[in-house]
Amino acid sequence: MAEGFELNSFLDELKSASRGASPTAEVRQILDRVFADPSAVASGMPAYEQDDKILFEDDAVSIWFCRFRPGDPVPPHDHQISVSIGVYEGVEKNSMYRADANGGIEVSSVHELGPGDVFSIGPTGIHSVICGSEAPSLAIHVYLGNLSEVERNLFDPRTGERMRFSDEDVERLKPYQQEIEARA
Repeated sequence: MAEGFELNSFLDELKSASRGASPTAEVRQILDRVFADPSAVASGMPAYEQDDKILFEDDAVSIWFCRFRPGDPVPPHDHQISVSIGVYEGVEKNSMYRADANGGIEVSSVHELGPGDVFSIGPTGIHSVICGSEAPSLAIHVYLGNLSEVERNLFDPRTGERMRFSDEDVERLKPYQQEIEARA
């Protein structure tokens, strides 16, 4: 249980795990244990104004607070590094994609993560994210590498066209992802 969740201790534990012999497994074990009590995580987390906040980042690990608001999707993208996600409030809906026969992308699975759920995505995984609840979803995302420095990809949700990830293109593609989510 995450009784008495304390953010700095949690961050230290994740930093240490990211440098361990099996960082993916070690980070996942920590998240599984800590997010078993999502209310403790919620009560121990600060109230951030921004939707994305880097809590810690170096070459081995990037630990982000992520808020997803209803109706505001992130189009399909990859990270080029592994990520594990722990949700402590709301519902974070992750749609996973694979290449289709026409050179585009198609949804291969959908994972709705509620409070206490933990989900991992490998470095080549492609996913889109949207809030699946009326209230924003709140989560910690732990990337095994420096996410701010990784050259990652964004995909046009209509055509599957691959492009370099940029905030400008995320904003440009959001309306198309909103249409797709509304039809789903």
